[in-house]
Amino acid sequence: MLNRTYMMNDDFIIDLHGSFDADTVSIMKDDIENYSILNNHIIFDLEDVNFIDSSGIGAIVFLYKRLIIKGYTVSVSGLTQQPLELFHLLRLDKTINCYTNIDNYRSVSNKIKLAS
Repeated sequence: MLNRTYMMNDDFIIDLHGSFDADTVSIMKDDIENYSILNNHIIFDLEDVNFIDSSGIGAIVFLYKRLIIKGYTVSVSGLTQQPLELFHLLRLDKTINCYTNIDNYRSVSNKIKLAS
């Protein structure tokens, strides 16, 4: 279930807890539509997500497709156990940037911004 969203620098963080499944996506449907019109990088913090299904994956891919054409990214952080296995199985980790945690994302993104 959605715990909170917040801004970190120019990045929009979606912090989820529990399961990211069809029920969660159904509850978040309007929010996900609104996130797709943002002009920010989006990071899903999934550190406290123990289960993700095709609906959760679909929501991430939906946002990825909408933001990439605008020059923004969608990344995930904190993948563990079942969500990590599913990302590997679907090879999403080859397309969507995956970070160990938010601090790792922040460290890498700061280095990229400094190099620019």
